[in-house]
Amino acid sequence: MTLLVWAFVEWRGTWLLRGARCGLVAGLATLALPLSVLRPSCSADVAIGSGACCTMPGLCVAAGALFGLSLALLVPRVPSEHRATTATGMVLGVSSLAALRCGALMFGEAAGLIGGLVAGVVAANIAHAWVDRGRARARG
Repeated sequence: MTLLVWAFVEWRGTWLLRGARCGLVAGLATLALPLSVLRPSCSADVAIGSGACCTMPGLCVAAGALFGLSLALLVPRVPSEHRATTATGMVLGVSSLAALRCGALMFGEAAGLIGGLVAGVVAANIAHAWVDRGRARARG
């Protein structure tokens, strides 16, 4: 799936590719995220299906949102008519790599991590657009 997403992004190029490359940074960060952060109640020697380990999707949402919001620092300056395409590229970039991390998670945790990442990327792009609009009003 990750390979297909990146093949599509490279094929489309331009603004989608520019956003995806920014999303790549947060996606790589999710790969470095240890499972002990996403599953603090599970010890490494306990099997997930044994019932001795509880899942905590809320922590995955929080971790995903934190990484997604960190993309606010990486949102590229693009013309307003290309902002949605660039934001879509960021979502594709971050989600394609986060999906690799989700292979070791249960469904609720994986959905929480990817949902948090997407929400963070969307919030970062909305904030960036809002700041740009404020600057434009101040100038004119």
